[in-house]
Parts: sequence; structure tokens; C-alpha cells
Amino acid sequence: MGGIALLKKIGQWNVPVFYAALIALMLGMFAWFFHHWLAEASFFFAWSVVCTVLVYRVVSESGRAFMVMLWTLFLNYITLLSIENVLGVPAAGPWIIGFIVGGIAGGYLWTGPRAGTEFKQPRKRVLEADGTFTGGRRIAVLNAACALVLLGIGTAQLVILSPTVFAVAVLVAAVIAGWVLFRFPLSLQIRNALIILGLPVVFFAFGFLGGATGQIALPYAWAYGVLAGILIGGRYWSGPRFGEPRPPFNGPGRRRRRKRRPKQKQSKQQTQKREEPAVGASHEH
Repeated sequence: MGGIALLKKIGQWNVPVFYAALIALMLGMFAWFFHHWLAEASFFFAWSVVCTVLVYRVVSESGRAFMVMLWTLFLNYITLLSIENVLGVPAAGPWIIGFIVGGIAGGYLWTGPRAGTEFKQPRKRVLEADGTFTGGRRIAVLNAACALVLLGIGTAQLVILSPTVFAVAVLVAAVIAGWVLFRFPLSLQIRNALIILGLPVVFFAFGFLGGATGQIALPYAWAYGVLAGILIGGRYWSGPRFGEPRPPFNGPGRRRRRKRRPKQKQSKQQTQKREEPAVGASHEH
């Protein structure tokens, strides 16, 4: 037993070392690929690392905001690919490397007895008697801040790429579309189908339209606007349910029941008790 415990401790110690080695490898790749633009690339790299760590350590308290911001981090990478020619410096490469480093640094624990395990945000939601979750000011502030960030990024890329009235109209329409999609009580299946199938189709359609008309920012305006609208329309912003998610996402979900396993000692005692009378009976005969 002592040897097994020692191996477990060694394994737990090796996991943080392994992740630290991955971070060191990413830093080496960053320095190797972008040593000619180290100062400019370091800005996008550091920005990506900070944003990713904040998403994992702070925003993850809200499940929906966490998923939306993860998609936003990847969307930022695609947007930076389009802006690189305008900026004249590498931006997308440092961003994706920073995203990997930030995901490792923020997604795992580095100290304590659980070092090397995945970081899990303690849920502070309260389960009501009707099976719904409360919201609260903190969850509402997280979602509002993320929505403002999305609107800010969407507006900034419009100014850089396509400062046209039509592009602004696309951003506004996308916010309304995301708000409507999560504001009104559609079934979960229909809503997921629209998110998985409908929204990407519109994104690529705006991509072709933007390429044909020289307005490159159209698909990104649509994506940032929809993500912001999802966060705005998916919660209550007033009344006693302030911060609570709107249905059908406000339920507790299915819980798995744990099966109780009988203890080995009790089972051995029961088998011994059953065998004793049988043995005695054989001696009598």
C-alpha cells in the first residue's frame, strides 16, 4: 500500500511538471517564430494569455458565458487573420499560442493536494424548490461584462475593416437575432438546431457577401453580435429573478444516482454465518 501511495504522489507531482514543460515549449515556439517582431507579437500573446486565464478562472462561474467566451477567443483568432494585413504585424499566431498557454495555466491547479487536476469553479447557485436555479448579481454582472466586451470587439473590428452603414446594421441585426433566440421560450431541440445549423450558414453567407462587396467585417460582425445577443437574451435582468437563466436552461438537469456497493467485510461475515450451520449439520450426521 505504501508503494502505491508513493506512485500516486509521484504521478501528481509529474502532472504539473508536464504542463509547465508544455508552457515552456509554447514560449520557445513563440520566441522562435516571432523573434523579428517580438515586441509587437508579445502584445497579442500577453493579451490572449490574460483573456484566456480570466475566462477559465472568473467567467467559468457562469456556464453559458464561459462557452460563449471560449468561442469568442477562437473567433478573435479568425478576426486577427483578417486584420494582420492592415496592422502589418503578426497577430493571429501569437494569439493562438497565447490561447494555448492561457488554457493550460488557467485550466489546471498548480498548488495544493489537487495540483495537476482540472480547475473547477465552485458553483454558487442555489437550487430552488421548483428545480430552478437562482441567478444573483454576480452572475448578471459576469454576463453583462462579457456582452459589453463582445459588442466592443465587434465595433472595433468594424472600424478597422469595414466602417460602413451596412456593416453596422448587420451587427445590430445579429444582436437582435441572438436576443430573440434566447429570449423567447423555444424548445431546447429547436434552439440547438438553430445554433448549430442556422447561425453558421448565415455566417458563411455574410462571408461570401463581404468578399464580393469588399466588406470583410460582415461575418465577424454577425458572429460577435449573435454571441452578445445570446448573453443578453438568455437571462432575467429585472425583478425577483434577476440574473437567473431563462428556460429551458434554468433547470438542474439530470442527476446520476450513485449505486451503493456492499462492504466486503459484511459480505464475508454473512457467508461465514451461512456456512457454520451447514458444517455443524455434517458433523452430526
